[in-house]
Amino acid sequence: MSRRLLLIGSVFIVLIAIIIFILWPNITLDSENNSTTVKPIIRLALAKTFITGPILIALKQNYFEEEGLNVKVVGEYSSGKESFEKMLKGEADISTIATTPAVFNSFKRKDYSIFVTYLTSYDGIKIIARKDRNISKPADLKQKTIGITPGTISQILLDSFLAYNKILIKELKLKHYKGSELPDALANGEVDAISIWEPYAYFAQKKLQNLAVEIPTFRVYRTSINMAVMNDFATKNPILLQKIIKAIIKAVDFMKNEKPKAQVLIAETLDMDINLVKEFWKDVNFTIALDQLLIITMENEIRWAIEHGIVSNPVIPNYLDFINYEILEQVKPEAVTLIREVK
Repeated sequence: MSRRLLLIGSVFIVLIAIIIFILWPNITLDSENNSTTVKPIIRLALAKTFITGPILIALKQNYFEEEGLNVKVVGEYSSGKESFEKMLKGEADISTIATTPAVFNSFKRKDYSIFVTYLTSYDGIKIIARKDRNISKPADLKQKTIGITPGTISQILLDSFLAYNKILIKELKLKHYKGSELPDALANGEVDAISIWEPYAYFAQKKLQNLAVEIPTFRVYRTSINMAVMNDFATKNPILLQKIIKAIIKAVDFMKNEKPKAQVLIAETLDMDINLVKEFWKDVNFTIALDQLLIITMENEIRWAIEHGIVSNPVIPNYLDFINYEILEQVKPEAVTLIREVK
């Protein structure tokens, strides 16, 4: 009897071992999916505007979560400058910026870098003026008061526009505002024209209605909208940044392949008319890249800043040092077309 019981017991143990062997992958997977492991929080300072559309879509569609990330928006702003400053203060790990804030801070510190561009545009920034101030063409801006957001693409676009049209900056009067304040400043008559990005250009036109006129900018300046990161965070968390890029790639693909759905999401997120979202869509190129024009733009901006006394250091930095291209190379190497030394 004891031998029989021993045999039955042995068979039972073998069966249990076989069952565990078969089910172990599923048990492991379930434990990972229901893991109590706390995902590290990635703090995002967000410029909540049309030109940060891919980031808004990634948040709405939970693409960051799909990549196993816990992205927490720690502030929503009307400009990339504000979101970038939040990051520089140590209150965010990543931020959404154009090139200008990165350039203007490049003489003060070198502890940050751009790691992906997700949108470019020659038409995403506009000059909106009041018709009742006798403005209909570039030359009419002489002796007028122009509202800008200093240290941003608003200021750079205006200066490029003036140079193209042979208008001296001293022939204007400039007033400084936050991006979100410019539509009201124009509508209230505090200024005669504004240089501003979308959707604030639209808000200004809506407030003025028939009194608003858009002055052609002749594609004098390409805007690049990017993600920036503190270098210490990038050094410690390269895999997390690769996942950030993968989530943004999903968002850009969604915006291209499911354009009507994406446009509705953007309209709802920004509380904008869907028809205007469709119009703005024509002005921009949703892309994933780090290209040489990004460097050229930054170099042109710093020369401009030196010429205008905004910065005093005459030595132009090597802006390749402010681009962390290795992260994107690991995810989408063909998207990196910077001229650089091959290691």
